[in-house]
Amino acid sequence: MADSTHLLISLFGEISEGDSVKQSPVSHSSRPRLATELRSSITRIGRLLGASMPKGDLSPTKLSALGILRRGGPMRASKLAARMGIRPQSLTRILADLEEARLLARARDPHDGREHILSVTPKAVSLMRDEGLRRDRLIDRKIGRILTPSEIELLQLSAKALNKLADGWVSADVASTISDEEKPV
Repeated sequence: MADSTHLLISLFGEISEGDSVKQSPVSHSSRPRLATELRSSITRIGRLLGASMPKGDLSPTKLSALGILRRGGPMRASKLAARMGIRPQSLTRILADLEEARLLARARDPHDGREHILSVTPKAVSLMRDEGLRRDRLIDRKIGRILTPSEIELLQLSAKALNKLADGWVSADVASTISDEEKPV
């Protein structure tokens, strides 16, 4: 524990009595290197997780669509496409496949009868829970086998920071998309 605390303090600053962190200044010039390392690491882990999926199960894109709907609640296809970072036309086949597999439900938008509201089915929730548990077990085994206790503590802190980054990213992108949709043509 002493080694990991020393490592955390050396990386993130000293911890005072009130548990607030006095951050050491991060060089603005080092952030591009961090961005490159982060992108590379996330891409590699994503590929490894994708490769670990049993053949015939949901593709990462379909799983992503279902995950966004599960976390974000029912939404229009245009909003789902924006959250996924793809064009609505690219979503058409994905939604059809999910609906055919009874993982996605469509209902008419009460405010605009031309639009549909998408939501996940109980079958999708069960499938995502099972797949999530399987992936969690795989990741847990790899973490325990490969990383030191200090690295595990850093990874735990990094996971929280990555989630904060993702939440802020999505909020900024959704706000930007909404702002763009509200602009007169």
